[in-house]
Amino acid sequence: MTSSPHLRSHPRSLTRLCLILIAASLGSPIAGLAQDEIKRGDLVKIFELGHMVADTNGDSVPDFVQASLLMGATPSTAELAAGAEISSRLGFETMAMNLPISRGDGGLIPIVIGRGGLSIAGITTPGLDPTSLDSGEGVVAVVESDDRVWVLVIGGDDDGLLAAARLFSGVLPHTRTLSTARLSQIREDLEAALQVENLNDTSIRISQARARSDQDGITRLIVDVTTEDPEAAANAFDFLTAIDGLPPTGYKKESDSTEDDDSTSQHNPLDYPGLASVEVRISGGPAMRLPGRARPERPGPIPARPGSGAKDNLDLSNLYTADGLLGGSPIPNRVDAVLVPGMVGLTGLPDLGARLGLESTGLTVPLVHPSGSIEDPESRPTMILAGKGNHLTDQLSEDGRIDLEAIDAGGGLIQIVPDAFGSKSALVITGSDDAGAERALQQVAMSFPHLGERGKDRPTVNDVERELWDALSGHTPLGQAATGMYKLNRIGQALQGEDIVAAKILMSVEKAAEGLDRWVESRAINIFGADQVEVQIDNRDVLNASTKIYHEAITFPSEVDRFHALMSSHVYPSANGRSVKIEARLSEPPEVRTRLANDTHAALIEAGANPDGTEVVVLSAFKQGYSWLYDVIRPRIEDQEIGEIEISFLRNEPPEEWPQQAIHTPVRWLHEIFPIDEVLARDLGLELDQIRFAEVTEGPIYTVRVTDREGSEILSETFEPHYVMRPYFDRFEDYEKVRVTTGWLRAQADGDIIVDERIATDPETFWDHFQATVLPSMYDHVMDLHDGLPRGGSSDSPFFGELIVELEMSEPDFRLGVDNEIHAPMDALHEEIYFGTIEFFDMLGRNSRGQGIQFPGRIVPVMRPKGDGTAPTAEISVTGFATSRPAVVVSYETTDGTHGQERLDIPKTSLARPSARMAKVQTGQSGVSHLALRVPVDTDRDMRDSLIMVAREQSVDERMVSAEMVTGVAREIEALREAGMYESELAWKDLGTIELWAEWTHEQDPESRRTAFIRPNGTPLALPDWRTLLPDTWSYEGERIVQWDTPIHPAEGDEMLAKMAEAFPEATMYRAGRSYLGRDIWAMDLMPEINASHWSHTKATTFKPTVIYSARQHANEVSSTSHVLRHAELLLTDPDQRLRLRDVNVVIHPFLNPDGAQTAYDLYRITPDYILHAGYLGPLGQDATSGSEADHPIYPESTVRDRLWNTWLPDIFLNPHGYPSHQVVQLFSEFTGLVRR
Repeated sequence: MTSSPHLRSHPRSLTRLCLILIAASLGSPIAGLAQDEIKRGDLVKIFELGHMVADTNGDSVPDFVQASLLMGATPSTAELAAGAEISSRLGFETMAMNLPISRGDGGLIPIVIGRGGLSIAGITTPGLDPTSLDSGEGVVAVVESDDRVWVLVIGGDDDGLLAAARLFSGVLPHTRTLSTARLSQIREDLEAALQVENLNDTSIRISQARARSDQDGITRLIVDVTTEDPEAAANAFDFLTAIDGLPPTGYKKESDSTEDDDSTSQHNPLDYPGLASVEVRISGGPAMRLPGRARPERPGPIPARPGSGAKDNLDLSNLYTADGLLGGSPIPNRVDAVLVPGMVGLTGLPDLGARLGLESTGLTVPLVHPSGSIEDPESRPTMILAGKGNHLTDQLSEDGRIDLEAIDAGGGLIQIVPDAFGSKSALVITGSDDAGAERALQQVAMSFPHLGERGKDRPTVNDVERELWDALSGHTPLGQAATGMYKLNRIGQALQGEDIVAAKILMSVEKAAEGLDRWVESRAINIFGADQVEVQIDNRDVLNASTKIYHEAITFPSEVDRFHALMSSHVYPSANGRSVKIEARLSEPPEVRTRLANDTHAALIEAGANPDGTEVVVLSAFKQGYSWLYDVIRPRIEDQEIGEIEISFLRNEPPEEWPQQAIHTPVRWLHEIFPIDEVLARDLGLELDQIRFAEVTEGPIYTVRVTDREGSEILSETFEPHYVMRPYFDRFEDYEKVRVTTGWLRAQADGDIIVDERIATDPETFWDHFQATVLPSMYDHVMDLHDGLPRGGSSDSPFFGELIVELEMSEPDFRLGVDNEIHAPMDALHEEIYFGTIEFFDMLGRNSRGQGIQFPGRIVPVMRPKGDGTAPTAEISVTGFATSRPAVVVSYETTDGTHGQERLDIPKTSLARPSARMAKVQTGQSGVSHLALRVPVDTDRDMRDSLIMVAREQSVDERMVSAEMVTGVAREIEALREAGMYESELAWKDLGTIELWAEWTHEQDPESRRTAFIRPNGTPLALPDWRTLLPDTWSYEGERIVQWDTPIHPAEGDEMLAKMAEAFPEATMYRAGRSYLGRDIWAMDLMPEINASHWSHTKATTFKPTVIYSARQHANEVSSTSHVLRHAELLLTDPDQRLRLRDVNVVIHPFLNPDGAQTAYDLYRITPDYILHAGYLGPLGQDATSGSEADHPIYPESTVRDRLWNTWLPDIFLNPHGYPSHQVVQLFSEFTGLVRR
């Protein structure tokens, strides 16, 4: 979505045409030039790269302004206004610049503005004395003095100076707008005339352009001609002195050439809109006036200035966006505001003009209108009323729209005034005195939207709005605690008539602060006047949930013990003198099964069985078909000359007893033998194409037929796995049924069947228990808290804290030697516990209210495989919460023995987002001393008690917010922090007092407002500093940074980013967000180094394409982080790849889901070969991107990608994933490999 910067010029006459064109700076790029390379600079080249703007890092993009503004010691309002116009064009022409813009003559090219600037510059140039200019006339000139090139912008009076400044900012190097002819075309016209006289050594320099305040374009263009034959030059231009003069024979411009070299150009020289005349000054010869030849434009309607509509969403957080002072989508391409300066306090006005030009790819000229020139303010675009002595600001003050008397000495005021003039808002930037006004202007131009220090992870006004919104709406720990205290007060008011002797308070809130219980107790004693007060704080932090739902440590019956019991009770007593054949199927490691077969055979012989006719085969109950083919068939054919092995498998259809089965896959039985073809080919020395599979629709589940090279049959056998049907969920038996392979024992003695009985495998035994006890306990807990009707979706999520299953079990757990394939039933159990529980809660929600439950809670299955055949053990714990949602519950006893209970929820409300409307700053202090935000509410008083008579309590709590409640919660926030709790919440470096305007009218109205203040009594957290992630004393010595051997966990990956940021100037690291469990999320921009104080993402992504690499959404897919980090390292270290950063911006985001990544890594250290889907999703069993569109996402990390996207508007967004390194197996889900959410 890359486009080119463009400039909108809004001429001053009645034509007022507004056109768009690619900016002059996108002409032939030239590297930064020294003064001696531009001594002959003229108006044609002033905006070319290397003149006013430069490329300092070699990427052919302007990133530095090397011009400076030279004005008088005390510049007039007109000179500052002219400086702002000029600076806006300088900002527009670059993607980076230093602010404040350089003043004085220190720049490579000084721009002299007005009489004061000319006086200080000391430049004397004939014909450029302002006194020689008419009233309303201005000039932009390029002169050489003191071996330097200077640009002069001067006027005969204030109007003339502004006309010259607007010529500079909105016309040059063109004739009227940037969509009309370039000045280079005029030079070509003159060069063509000179060529007729064979004056090829003559030089032409366009040195001046003049303008008038009442006329569009260039009234006079002054061209210096240096030639050895002045008379011939005059003759060459003679035909141009008449407006209808015809070009002489041989007049031809290079740009007018056609395929016919003998043809005469039809171009009419000097026929350019906006060009009134050209004055040619011939060295040693005459000065000639050449009239412009463009026809006058037909009169017509005056088009409206683009972006003149009302800005309904304007506030202090979005000034430099399309919702604020800019316009256009998706990339801001115009400035939808005008600067309206007063009389004093305006030194920073050029900096604000430069900032507006910098942040947009388009610019509308004129930008500046002195307040004295504004007669119809309601017809103007959004006005920025700057400085003191501004009659429009005074008018707003007189109307009571702003309070100038409330500004402290040396203080500055920055305020949005909605509907200031008609439907148009205004931005007021003023102060109690000149210094205060200057400080306010500096804050807007230099800092906003940041409070103080600039940077991607530095506090902004938007951060204040967002975090205040989260708190006041009950979505943060501090917000819930403060709302809880407000609700406790409301309960106290409701019980005022009761004589309470004892009270028990339960407050259920997220991440309760230490000491909250004591605070609640002290407040409750005052509220209820009770002698006995007991407080319970229910911490809704999933990692520290205080309510125990379930806990047990259990040893399960062993399938091996069951096998021994059946052998002892049924087989050994029947073995004497008989040939006994045993086929068992147990889910045990191969070595256990081998030992068990040998021990069983020996026991049978000892029991008297016939040694010659007795055999024992113990197959694996896990992937039984595979075990049969590998353990039985393979040894029988390994010495044969094999031509082909054909393995037929039965197509899997829904079972007859459950024909509606949906969870199944037709090739389930093929999955159960994967990857037997590669294993047999390897072990039998066959080519892979000698083994083939065939799907059949009837007959045995498996048939194997082996033939020799002539096609003769060597072996043909069939096999049937044992399986049972069970409900998918015991609690929801009618939802679905699945087939589960199971263990078995079949014993024959002389052909008589002694035992033919199922032996439930250890995984089955665990699963039966999990289904029968653990999930039902969670179900019962949720249904009890939610009165049998839990809400679906995420409104009340999470529904439990943590489900931790630590399982130790003797199971197969080994690599197959084919890629990374393994046999590991516990890997499958991990999948079932994780996804099965998520699915269970989805069913719970759908069965109760028709909508599945999202974000149910944290699920961590920890598998510890063993190989000794002993009984499995498990420790299972489930934590939860004491109430269905955050709440305050007061149980009380009165003096007469009456018991009662009152409960008020701590709702997560639909409060509208606060909007920053007013800021105050102070001279000599950084940041914002006072920030006022409008908070729209529904009512003045808290009307809950009456509203619940006509609407559901829950709806009232969540959707009806009163000013009384907002201001009450604000007071409780301040009180909690004063008590030493939640000190870092709603606390920012460079921000003082927060003022809240809780208003219950649609439009801003002080008469319908309750006000509250939150004093800066918190302690801000230290600002993010990636350098703290570096190892002590680390320095880069050229070693490889990104390792390629093991999964990269968040701390390791963050350290790698920090090392790259430390070692390479192209790498800029910043915190992009935080995760649900509180982990920092880092990102890094890769682009040639920019040394300017301010740079524009809008310009950066417009001049060059941008690609974002955002990895580890599914955090067990570990390769994505490795590849993204290694790619970043190569872009920084490989010389060829490093050059690519000149052509593309690269953003590296290694961990979207650091919580999942850490979980996956912790489990990887135990079972490195497992898929570990517990790290796949976010920490509450929902994808890490889920809910990003919500006003208050449960996962903060879900918004990081959106922020990166909105910041960069990338051309390419890559979301690298990975894939499990081996087959996904789920024993109790029909091998469907269900990966949910």
